[in-house]
Amino acid sequence: MSRDNQQPADAPPSPLTNDTIASLDQLSLASTSGACQHCGRSFTEGDEIVAYVSKPAEKRTHEVGHCVCAHREHRQQEVFTLGVHELLVAGRIGLASDAATQSTWPILVEPVPLGVSAPATTTIRWLPPETPLAEEVTPTATHRQRRRDARAQVTVSSPLTTEGDD
Repeated sequence: MSRDNQQPADAPPSPLTNDTIASLDQLSLASTSGACQHCGRSFTEGDEIVAYVSKPAEKRTHEVGHCVCAHREHRQQEVFTLGVHELLVAGRIGLASDAATQSTWPILVEPVPLGVSAPATTTIRWLPPETPLAEEVTPTATHRQRRRDARAQVTVSSPLTTEGDD
């Protein structure tokens, strides 16, 4: 490993890298229902969405769990899972096709990470649009604007707590 790629010993591990973000582009949405989890509206090509993306420790790739329309009143997941790297990602619905089988399936296009939940936590850390992602990836002006727009449309509330909860 070259010295340029090494992080200082006291630096926290980076949850997002260029490779992680690149792997989200054109991620298949075929495993999802194809409809907004909040309102049930079917997605069509070009729709703006917010997707819940996860990568369990034993997996090598990210998977999309569910999607919602990119509307301010549509709620996102509130509690995250220990041991799983999770992201909320804004993007658009695109279509991929296979000419040999004459089939098409939805994919995530132009993903912009909005927040990350590290495997050791059950909460989300919002990614501010003005700062580099994990101090390694400098977002373009377009990415900053898309993240600002998407954050303005996403609502996440705190989970209800009951007496005795830690």
